[in-house]
Amino acid sequence: MFDLSSAHFAFLDIETTGLSPWFGDRICQIAILLTEGRRIKSSLDVLINPERPLSPAAVHVNGLDESELANAPRFEEIAVQLESLLSDKVIVCHNAKFDIEFFDSEFRKLGRAVEFPNLIDTLLLARQYFDLPSYSLHHLADAFQIPVDLGLSRPQADALTAKNVFFAIMDVLKSSGKPLDEYIGIYNSPAWPDEGVQLPIELGEAIYSGKRLFLRYMNKDGEISERWVSPQKVIGLTDYVYLQAYCHTRQAERTFRLDRILDVMVEVESNTP
Repeated sequence: MFDLSSAHFAFLDIETTGLSPWFGDRICQIAILLTEGRRIKSSLDVLINPERPLSPAAVHVNGLDESELANAPRFEEIAVQLESLLSDKVIVCHNAKFDIEFFDSEFRKLGRAVEFPNLIDTLLLARQYFDLPSYSLHHLADAFQIPVDLGLSRPQADALTAKNVFFAIMDVLKSSGKPLDEYIGIYNSPAWPDEGVQLPIELGEAIYSGKRLFLRYMNKDGEISERWVSPQKVIGLTDYVYLQAYCHTRQAERTFRLDRILDVMVEVESNTP
């Protein structure tokens, strides 16, 4: 049985070239924070050469430099180091399926299957035990009054925030008397995601909000447009994952590649123009 105060945790966050390993997207940065209980013991923050270009949305969100990534080690060069760091740890992620499926894909490329027998998803914990308007990591940080360190890289800051959110949740749930083991799940390598493509929290919450969305979108020629749409569903076509929606600008149904959506905002009121 794991003891919260002495368990060895690995708080994990990644940046990727796009949204779906099933369509060839890859990891381009990894941050891992190792702790014994709450005490930080060591950390890793490493760029990875993804051997493919970043999507427009990834460039917009993470601001990584393609030339820096080209000179970074490939995943296969650090795979053994990563396995050593994560071995025998309780791995904690926010929206774990998104991160872990990318790990799974990278290890599959090396001819190996990956399994994480001790996995905690702070997103699932928050959704199960708290009624909040949003479950994105930064909204949870605000809800628990946790400061975000802006001096760190994006994945390093998110790994640290996930650590602080996790222990804040554990403090609230302490009165339930449940052991840490009851919050732990197991990840087994899937052939395909049973529940569809796992989206980043902010994008998923926006798409499934039931409200109209304002999109900034870059087409294949690099042209940026802005439009209001009413989402219908997320679909995987032959080349990538798309949002199928009714476009109010064109007054017709359209599909939008998710990795070309630069910004998305949910309407505040139903009479938004």
